[in-house]
Amino acid sequence: MKKCPVIINVSFDEKSLEGINRIKELHALSKMGKIALGIGHLYSIFGGSAVRNPSGSGVSAVFNGKEHWAVDTTKATAKAISSETGQTAYTISQANWEYFFSSFSALDKIKRREIEKLALKQAFEHAGSGKEFTFWKAIEQGCKL
Repeated sequence: MKKCPVIINVSFDEKSLEGINRIKELHALSKMGKIALGIGHLYSIFGGSAVRNPSGSGVSAVFNGKEHWAVDTTKATAKAISSETGQTAYTISQANWEYFFSSFSALDKIKRREIEKLALKQAFEHAGSGKEFTFWKAIEQGCKL
């Protein structure tokens, strides 16, 4: 990215203002996409979309007798918790973190490409007005809004 130009007293027409608002929308959509990806990935790890071990949740053999109820309940609960913890740890280790983080960067690439296309279109539309053309050409070349 080259040095961004300083443009003094630029005034935008309706098309330019729509373009600026569209860029703001693209930034917001990118943020929402990252949040959705994060929530989806966390759900796939902790929410149960992975295969769970059904034998680890056995609280059915709790009532062997009234005198052993507390001990059996504690054992069954500990067994269920340790199984879920082990399964969750395994799911975390098997999650494809490379794809998860590359999807984050892909959202940024898509957003950048859309902004470049919009800015190039705006630059062509404002070729006759010097300051707006300079502004949109700078945005197209990577200057931030």
